[in-house]
Amino acid sequence: MEDLDVVDNCQTKSHFEHAEEALGLITALNTTDGIKALGRLSEILDMYQEQSHLLDPYLEAMVGPVVSQLRTIVVKENAGQDIHHNCHLLFRYLYLLTKTRGYKTIVKFMSHEVTDLEPVFDFLCNMQGPEAVPWETRYISFIWLSLICMIPFDLKRVDSGSDNEVPLVPRMIELCKQYLKSTGKERDGAGLLLARLLSRRDLCAEALEPFIEWSKSRLNSDADVFETAGILSCLCAVYQFAPRTVLLPTLDHGVIPLLNMAFFDDHANNSLIRKLRVKLTQRVGLCFLKPKIAPWRYQRGNRSLRQNLEETAGQATAWKDNAMIDSAAEDEDEVPENMEIIIDILLNGLRDKDTIVRWSAAKGVGRITQRLPRELAEDVIGWLLELFQENTLTSPSTGIIDLSAVSDSTWHGTSLAIAELARRGLLLPERLPETIPWIIRALKYDQKRGSHSIGAHVRDAACYVCWSFARAYAPSIMEPYVAKIAQTLVVVSVFDREINVRRASSAAFQENVGRQGIFPAGIDIIQLADYFTVGNRSNAFLKVAYNIAKFEAYRYPMIQHLTSVTIRHWDKAMRVLAAAALNRLVDLDPRYFIDSILPELTSLAVSTNMQESHGAILAVAEICLALYGCRSKDAQLEAYWQENSKIVKDIMLIISRIPPRSLTTFGSEQIHEASCRLIECMARTHMPCVSAIPGDQNPLDAWRTLVHTSLERKEENVQQFAVGAFEAMASSYGIDKETVYMALDKIASTRMLYGRRGYALALGTVVYTEPEERRFWLRDVLRHLCSGAQVQQEAQANDAESKRNAVMGLHSIVKRLGDDLCNMVSKSDFDALLNSLQLCLTDYSTDQRGDVGSWVRTAAMECLRTLILLTARLDRQRIQQPYLTPQATAQVVAGLLKQSVERIDRVRDCAGRVLCDFLYDDQTLLSIPDRDLLERAIARDLSWSSPAELYPVVTPILSSSLYRYELLAGLIASAGGLTESLVRHSSNCLLEYMNTLRVEGGNEDACLTSMVKTLLDLFSNYEKQERVILPLMDVIGLLYEAGILNKIMADDIHNKILLCVRKECIRSKNIRKLSSAIKVYAGMTSLKATPTKKKALQQLLSYLVHSFPRIRLEASDQLYSYLAVLDEDEMTEGTMEAEEILTSTDWAGSLPEIKPIREQLYSLLNVPKPVLKSVKSK
Repeated sequence: MEDLDVVDNCQTKSHFEHAEEALGLITALNTTDGIKALGRLSEILDMYQEQSHLLDPYLEAMVGPVVSQLRTIVVKENAGQDIHHNCHLLFRYLYLLTKTRGYKTIVKFMSHEVTDLEPVFDFLCNMQGPEAVPWETRYISFIWLSLICMIPFDLKRVDSGSDNEVPLVPRMIELCKQYLKSTGKERDGAGLLLARLLSRRDLCAEALEPFIEWSKSRLNSDADVFETAGILSCLCAVYQFAPRTVLLPTLDHGVIPLLNMAFFDDHANNSLIRKLRVKLTQRVGLCFLKPKIAPWRYQRGNRSLRQNLEETAGQATAWKDNAMIDSAAEDEDEVPENMEIIIDILLNGLRDKDTIVRWSAAKGVGRITQRLPRELAEDVIGWLLELFQENTLTSPSTGIIDLSAVSDSTWHGTSLAIAELARRGLLLPERLPETIPWIIRALKYDQKRGSHSIGAHVRDAACYVCWSFARAYAPSIMEPYVAKIAQTLVVVSVFDREINVRRASSAAFQENVGRQGIFPAGIDIIQLADYFTVGNRSNAFLKVAYNIAKFEAYRYPMIQHLTSVTIRHWDKAMRVLAAAALNRLVDLDPRYFIDSILPELTSLAVSTNMQESHGAILAVAEICLALYGCRSKDAQLEAYWQENSKIVKDIMLIISRIPPRSLTTFGSEQIHEASCRLIECMARTHMPCVSAIPGDQNPLDAWRTLVHTSLERKEENVQQFAVGAFEAMASSYGIDKETVYMALDKIASTRMLYGRRGYALALGTVVYTEPEERRFWLRDVLRHLCSGAQVQQEAQANDAESKRNAVMGLHSIVKRLGDDLCNMVSKSDFDALLNSLQLCLTDYSTDQRGDVGSWVRTAAMECLRTLILLTARLDRQRIQQPYLTPQATAQVVAGLLKQSVERIDRVRDCAGRVLCDFLYDDQTLLSIPDRDLLERAIARDLSWSSPAELYPVVTPILSSSLYRYELLAGLIASAGGLTESLVRHSSNCLLEYMNTLRVEGGNEDACLTSMVKTLLDLFSNYEKQERVILPLMDVIGLLYEAGILNKIMADDIHNKILLCVRKECIRSKNIRKLSSAIKVYAGMTSLKATPTKKKALQQLLSYLVHSFPRIRLEASDQLYSYLAVLDEDEMTEGTMEAEEILTSTDWAGSLPEIKPIREQLYSLLNVPKPVLKSVKSK
């Protein structure tokens, strides 16, 4: 099965490989090639987007010189001097660096001297003019200023302005406020600068509260979404940078009311605004509480991995004692009442529909809980666990919790918050018994919604929780939960649908093995299920899972997960993989499957839920097939199987117990597939379907009914499964004459469209060599299949799939007959079969899907390969008259050569492979006429799909009269293809070859005359078949244009070509065909003075009054070209006047105006007017 997962194959770099090139490009930014250098720098930096840390050793050299240049530019700008227009490229380059490495890293390498503050600010102010300034310039200027304004001096003293001017700081604040409403990146830079200013001790006391009030007024008025985001992000930065003592007075009456303002409802659908609200809330909450680490938190003790592994239970007990002492000694700080509002907003943020909001809320819960007293922190944890229980329903009888109504967003946010608490040691060990069961459920959380499911993000977050547990707790604390966590992580690692979840679970398991050291067979498991091996879904299910299941601790949870979860999965591909995985696991414990798994699956197989039924039926089929292999090797197991007759009976009755609606309603094709697979497996395992149930209806009847129904379905995949079941039943239980001839009637019927497809394949799977009575059916089967493979006259009956399947059925019969072919098939039947396959090579049927006849041709070529090689080998062993004659072989090879130069790459490749097998099969040594010529032209390693390599070597085969007609037909057809390279190579090679031929030769020799006669044969044989006629006329036009056909002096040949072209164009409305004909006639005007030339001119003149303006224009252009290249001795006053008329007349005008003008050209060109023959009355 093709895996749908995509494995990450990006190339990991070990260092900054482009350092030297990048430094050279940086110096070129100030030159005339600056734009080009910047483009290349952008490409280089994009390569390191995922590994930006590799740039760190070079950042000083990459940023320092650029900033030095910018300082010079800033001074010039402020002095009124013109600056180089490339200066903005330097700012854009710095932005690219911040995009790759982050502004926090890049800003460290910028200058931050006191003297830089005013010049850079003035430079930024000047960038507000009407001239278009790149936004990168303003953004980097803001970032630069955010660093400079952190200088440890009073900014009022730095201000060099006069007393009458507005001071520097208010101007900076006002400028930042203006840019907070920007729609671009400048908004982030302005917010950062404003936050740095308001966080300064010399400014915050007098500027912070006014800014908060201004923010509230703007947010309550007409601030748009961009200004709202700018203000909130600035406030978030302020409450991160400013001292807590300054921020405390602003909390209760300043920011807390802001967090509950009505404008948040107006932006309820904006995830960025919601995230900024949660982010600001957690920053405010952190300001309420003293910056301390909770003394009551759980501490593992040692950060050394070895010491952690050596930690004893006594150390864990010591932690409990210390925790109690610390808790008692904890400062009884009063927690503000507003903390309830803070925590409520954060807990609601965990329910948000967007991940970025939930993640921010989870981090906020973790950070705030770290500063809370133990009692309040326990309340927070209790509230989190209540979120898990929200909308759940516990069954009173079974105790199973129904999660169908829970919110995936809530579970994801809660899992993230639990992970954050555990990582910080805030989830105390006594809370683990009630927490871990919810995490185990989250690891398998998958809820169906319509045609898909949700929950991958929940499972990923649960893996993060398990990863956090590994780092947070001592092995002695985790020991009671190790078995369940380890088994669940292994199951998710190999059986989850999503690649990121499988990898996350594998990483969590690996972290637990390393940190805890008590996971069963941990080291062995992480060697089997690593990041790469679980990346491919099929590999994880079929190989990794089998190897892990060899460890008994994990075997049965894995089997249970497959049977209880995966075979019920909404994705069909998962159910198919689950059945295949169960097939592999059977040999590890066959009795467990017989005792526990099959009874459960047989009841589930007849469920009205079609997904469950499909998965269970497939699983039963694969398990039965695997058990058959185990039973054949173990006599005791065979006896045990026979003792469980009830299981055998239940399995055989599954087909008859399937709800009828499941076989007819929407999606029933899946049940048909699984049922046919079950029938096939039961037949291959020789289930005793007759003797096992005396007195009841024979299950075989139900099986046959379902198989025949499936053979008549329109879905091809259903038919394929049905064909497999038909073959297995015929092989194990036999087939009667009535069934075979009923199938032949279906194939002969033109109304049974889908039945023809299915039964044609099914009859090919029957073994006709034994018993004896089947030999007499073979002739009728071959005759019907040969008839069904041919092009049908009735459009509805000419079904491409039916014809292809008939050929595939013939191919299957030939392979099964093998060495008995000549004994089973008479010479006349063999000739009819061979003739039928050759006719299939001429099937060019088309429909809305394109050249569907190519399916038939490809299947026929594959069948011919088997038939010809097999027959040739048998002929060498026979004394009687051979079945295969050289003439027949030559016809087959000719047909293959035609296909080998066809338009479609797939067809060419198939024909080429068959030809190579004919030429180079050492065991057969097939007798092929002109074999030496073919071997010289066709090499074993010839690339048949490459026109540039194929056509030059195949064209010389035209020298053989045996293959000339078919090969030329193929080359002509390729010249009319849609691919430019195909048309160019095929037509050019043909022209070059014909140009090398002499004009006359013997009857069998390749000469120009014989080639033209072959072209005329193509005209007559493909009359009115535009697939061949159109490219044929194009090629003839090219031959005339190149002067190749002008070498032929016999006018009768040219006249025949003209008559053929004219016949094709009579009453034609195909513009392409008419244009091709005009080019042929124009080419004939280059002949010497002959009757054919006169007729060609007559045709061109007649097209000047054609009903299509495009044709009139084409004809006038060709006539003008003819007159323009006349020799001096051929030019007359009449030709010059005709040339003037052709150029001055609008031939796209109305016909009444054009016809008199056209009449003048006859006399001017000395061309007789065509005379219409009168029809005599009888």
